[in-house]
Amino acid sequence: MTAGSSDILVIDTANRIDQYVRQRLLSSGFNLHTVAAEDESLSYIRHHNPDLLLVCQGNPSNGLLGFVKEIRAIRLQLPIVLLLTAEELPLAVPVLEQGVMDYALVGADDLLLYVIHRNLRYSGIDRRVQRHAPVSDDIEEKLKLLVLDQQAGFRVQHSMMPESPITIGNVRLDHRIFPSLILSGDFVDYFALPDGRVLFYLADVSGHGASSAFVTVLLRSLSRRLEMEFSSLGLAHTSDILTWVNDELLRCELEHHVTMFLGIIDTPAQQMEYSNAAHFPAAILSGDGDTDFLQFGGRPLGLFKNVEYVSKTLHLPDSYTLVMFSDGVFEIMPQETLKDKEAHLLSLVKCGTRNVEALANHLGVNDRSHRPDDIAVFTVAGVR
Repeated sequence: MTAGSSDILVIDTANRIDQYVRQRLLSSGFNLHTVAAEDESLSYIRHHNPDLLLVCQGNPSNGLLGFVKEIRAIRLQLPIVLLLTAEELPLAVPVLEQGVMDYALVGADDLLLYVIHRNLRYSGIDRRVQRHAPVSDDIEEKLKLLVLDQQAGFRVQHSMMPESPITIGNVRLDHRIFPSLILSGDFVDYFALPDGRVLFYLADVSGHGASSAFVTVLLRSLSRRLEMEFSSLGLAHTSDILTWVNDELLRCELEHHVTMFLGIIDTPAQQMEYSNAAHFPAAILSGDGDTDFLQFGGRPLGLFKNVEYVSKTLHLPDSYTLVMFSDGVFEIMPQETLKDKEAHLLSLVKCGTRNVEALANHLGVNDRSHRPDDIAVFTVAGVR
């Protein structure tokens, strides 16, 4: 299917398709028809058979699932793309998880064009199947497009990750994510708070692959809200932050849960406050000749209402390194028992293996064929 033969129906109840975006779409060869109400779009779909539906709706959680079901009753394979603001993404997650939609963000015009082209390619394959094209050719082409799609998703996911390694104030942060496939359910973020303290976390979404990776987009959105609105959110402790994240995930009614280790470092006070939402293995703190696991516990995020998380505060030595892993690391370790695996990780750090590359090399993380689960390696160290 060529762009020149592609008809796009636009439902623009939020007035997001301005003249510039419209011109970008037209110059790419698309034919646009815009309606301002859902009932108009249903009538248009019945009588004109568009190639793609672009939905620009101000509140994606308001009746959108029902609207999608009505569309599917008319055109089962019609590609549907949401145009969202970053703030609306958490509200749209339940709809996106149905597997019937794609999305782009307002202002990211190149991404919007890419998403439209991608969905039209898939739609074209489905139509060729309906016209009895050779099944083997279609399967091969689908697989190729699936790989390309996953690789494009990996680039988007990689761009969401913070710069690494980086020094913020007197804190050096370094991480690497090793996916089991192409996309990963492990996620890392860190940034400076308005008062100069450094917030960081390691999250592990249940499962792995594309569905888990989608939840990391939501975590990224929540991170940006934390960074931009921290002072107004009134979150005094790390436990308050986990409670806030838990509430936001519950609102999305996800089929995944998230474990998370979250810390805030106050360099002038030489203190770290941290909380744990069932993340395992426990973080390892090394400094002043002492190396040990930090206490862990708490319930996962996104499963239970009214959960109380605990904050702990500890003194940081002048020189310290905090080492964190996601639980995928256990899957590649040769030790037979979980206790032995933990002891080996602790021994590595005690013996001075405390940077990301050395840890990954020693554990054999770089061997993709040896990774049944996503693996994250994350270090936070004090520098003077």
